Amino acid sequence: MSTVAILNPRSGRGRASRAWAAVRAHLPGSVEILETQAPGHAITLTRGALQRGATTVVAVGGDGTVSEVVNGFFDGDRSVAPGARLAIVPHGTGSDFCRSVNLPGSAPSLAVVIKSGSAVPIDVMRVRYTGPDGSIRPRYAINVVSFGLGGAVAARVDRSSKRLGGTVTFLAATLQTVLRFSPLAVRLTLDRAPVVNATIMQVAVGNGQFHGGGMRACPEARLDDGWLDVTVVGELPLWRLVRALPQLYDGTIHAHPRVWSARVRRLEAASDETVSIEIDGEALGHLPVEIDVVPRALRVLIPAVAASGRR
Repeated sequence: MSTVAILNPRSGRGRASRAWAAVRAHLPGSVEILETQAPGHAITLTRGALQRGATTVVAVGGDGTVSEVVNGFFDGDRSVAPGARLAIVPHGTGSDFCRSVNLPGSAPSLAVVIKSGSAVPIDVMRVRYTGPDGSIRPRYAINVVSFGLGGAVAARVDRSSKRLGGTVTFLAATLQTVLRFSPLAVRLTLDRAPVVNATIMQVAVGNGQFHGGGMRACPEARLDDGWLDVTVVGELPLWRLVRALPQLYDGTIHAHPRVWSARVRRLEAASDETVSIEIDGEALGHLPVEIDVVPRALRVLIPAVAASGRR
């Protein structure tokens, strides 16, 4: 079996490189290491590795690196190597996807997952969003796509130093963004239902549960159920929005009176305003967007014990 590691040497202010060195020390045999040089490079590196016969691709870095590696598993609507597996060595600002798959924190344990973890098929989200130049762009996502406040926060995080770690960085960016954020009018189409005109602070569409450095935006989402979990945070005055932030972390956000949720297979969203969007933690563009679920399209290596608990 051929293993290739895709390493973002800048992820986590260089901590990803050190984390990979620690994990690599516990892996037998040869592992090809490919370093990314620019945004989007991990997609090209992953696709090329799979086309050359790699059976396991290890994404080393944060959610952005993981997302790019995931996109390398696909070419248009086609899986490049259906039997290949994704492994993750998390080290970045957010690393939110890893919370949903219960990855261990120690290097020896991560090496065990890569060597002998369970390959679990999970869903992916197929996204068509609007880029900064107005063009419609395709993207795959495995964790959370959000727009409104989440998109604006992700853009602010991209501009920040990230020295304080993921949770503090995202919380600080959220509080700074909230102070100047105004509710947005959007049009939502959920599956084949009539269009919903809504005034929102944020909409999160989840395959996974967590984003924003540990915010549990879609607390009932499952990675392998064939559904998208949608959480809509309606119009809130500033003081109520700040008071609601703890509910984003403790998983009770759906209990808030200005929040509603849905479970769908497809979502479309548009607006007459510029509404920023983030995809797996990356600020990539704005509405309109189309998102649909592709069931069990990707095999991810997780701890064997966690896999047995999912059955």
